[in-house]
Amino acid sequence: MKRILKYLLAGTLLTIVAFLLLGYISSFIGWYGYKKWQYRVGSQSVQESKKRNVFVKELNFKIDSFSGSLGNFQPFIEKGFKYGYHSSEDTRNLENTQYLYQLSFNYRPTDSIAVSIRKDQLEKFDSADYCWGFLKKPYLSDTIILEIRGENVKSGIIKVW
Repeated sequence: MKRILKYLLAGTLLTIVAFLLLGYISSFIGWYGYKKWQYRVGSQSVQESKKRNVFVKELNFKIDSFSGSLGNFQPFIEKGFKYGYHSSEDTRNLENTQYLYQLSFNYRPTDSIAVSIRKDQLEKFDSADYCWGFLKKPYLSDTIILEIRGENVKSGIIKVW
């Protein structure tokens, strides 16, 4: 009986250690494997941007051709940054780049809606991708049009200035 109890206890401890070790290995591969600290990222909200100390200013916007709700959508300009080496909670400001600022917004304001920069608007930025516009100066020189898309949603637009 003591022998069975001993094996049961050893098996339980081995399972717990294996579970903890697997979590650590998964985290290590996921974070360090993808090298997330190497790439420019952006905030999803004004609150997050302020918490990271990269917030510059909120922008005005007007929703056209859309009758649904965009939840907590708010476009803003922030300084460009990367995650810290060991955590996404750390913030490293960009230094060696021409594009120190970026237009940011919550590109998934609800589960069923996505917002992106319209393709013909990308040329208004110094550099851009579908959800961030990179800027040399901390302001927009022209009105930017964003697209609203989603499941069972007729597309709409958002004008940002």
